[in-house]
Amino acid sequence: MMKSKFMLSDLIAPVPNQHISDDQRRRRVNSSYSDVLYRILKHQRWGDFTQDMIAGMTVSGFRLVVDRRLTAESISAYNWMAENFVAADFIGVTASQAAGFSFEPTFPMYQKQALHDIKASINRGVGAILWHNQFVIAAGYDDTEQLIYLCDCEGQELQPLPYHSFGKNESPYWYYQVLESHQSVDVWEVCKESLIQAVYKWETHDYMLPPQDYACGAEAYTTIAAALQSGTYDTVEAAIVLRYYAKSRQDIASYVAALEHLSIHMDRVISEYALLAEHYSNIVEVINDYSAWDAREPQSVQKVIEQIQRAGHREQQAIDAIKNAFPETIGNRFADIGLR
Repeated sequence: MMKSKFMLSDLIAPVPNQHISDDQRRRRVNSSYSDVLYRILKHQRWGDFTQDMIAGMTVSGFRLVVDRRLTAESISAYNWMAENFVAADFIGVTASQAAGFSFEPTFPMYQKQALHDIKASINRGVGAILWHNQFVIAAGYDDTEQLIYLCDCEGQELQPLPYHSFGKNESPYWYYQVLESHQSVDVWEVCKESLIQAVYKWETHDYMLPPQDYACGAEAYTTIAAALQSGTYDTVEAAIVLRYYAKSRQDIASYVAALEHLSIHMDRVISEYALLAEHYSNIVEVINDYSAWDAREPQSVQKVIEQIQRAGHREQQAIDAIKNAFPETIGNRFADIGLR
């Protein structure tokens, strides 16, 4: 029998008693799936993985998707059901999940089942992952007040969500995933496979996304530069996208730095991703000057365009280095190296 109220207090970090400035708020990066997955794994002690390892091993950090107007939706535009299931499986986690649209007539039935599954997971001591305008963790509930309590990937900013509001997001999509069990995996084999999947992500357009609206992998860089050049973007949303991918590239640079033993050619992979992370650091430095960025000052925009173009070239170099490190494995898969 479920309890009427339960809170995973040790999953929730104490919030410092200080005001968060507008500047700090703007510099925050939206929680990704791998970010919240990492926090739950750490809480459960399921594997001794660092945050950058989860971003890399799940291949989530290698994803690069943008819509052609650089809206914040870019960072979550992918097939959650397929990608997140495989991501969990990669690191030995058995998971169940569901997703859909809140405008469908059957949504109330799915909403009821989702709340049941999420509360059952919390009762087992495992936070659940759900989409509430970004990926968040369900860390508690209260049947009396009819509330689920959510936190971000840092475990802070506890937010009550009324039961009836579950799945009713800014977009019409709802999603949740419950982590059920964990078993050990051959970490180094998973790491090697993640690099091979990085090649797939770079060279393949996501079949779920209309190509007239979205660009993936290598093409994303051309699209970002073109949008900035044309001025058809919102400065705040574009900054969210650029910050998000800056963090993902910094995570990947840290991740591959520990994989030197996978191949005698990994030194080049490591150096290329380190240089890629530097390009993104330069981009973030420019957009941190809000007055210039928000005013679309030509010099500021041009600096970002130049760094984006350099980053695109650098990431291509990194992908080429991966292909050089594992030519036999990639070659044996012919035209289909993806596992999704």
